[in-house]
Amino acid sequence: MNHVRTLAALLACLIACPVWAGGVDENPGDDTGKEGPAFFGFVREERGSNIGRATVTLQPKSGSAVNVQANIMGVYRTHVNPTAKADDVTITCSKAGYKQTRVVRRASTSGRVVETDCMMQKL
Repeated sequence: MNHVRTLAALLACLIACPVWAGGVDENPGDDTGKEGPAFFGFVREERGSNIGRATVTLQPKSGSAVNVQANIMGVYRTHVNPTAKADDVTITCSKAGYKQTRVVRRASTSGRVVETDCMMQKL
């Protein structure tokens, strides 16, 4: 009978507790005004599996590079300097045992938020 109560409590929590994959806010708001263009996306294998803890480097034409580590789900989000234009930023990804094969960019209509997926291949 104890296991029935435990199962019921677990089911109640699963129904009542919201969970978001990757831990990224569903609607983080527009924080690009003072921080420059926002870049977010996934680091993935060509077959679609996420690659966690990869390093994502954003290099604007002028200014310093920004390095960020993707979370365990392969999700990242960061900004470059406020004067950078989103189209002038080169994105690379790296992780031991992988090589980058391509970068897929999808700009928003505002041009201040850019979804960028890094595709990698296992060596």
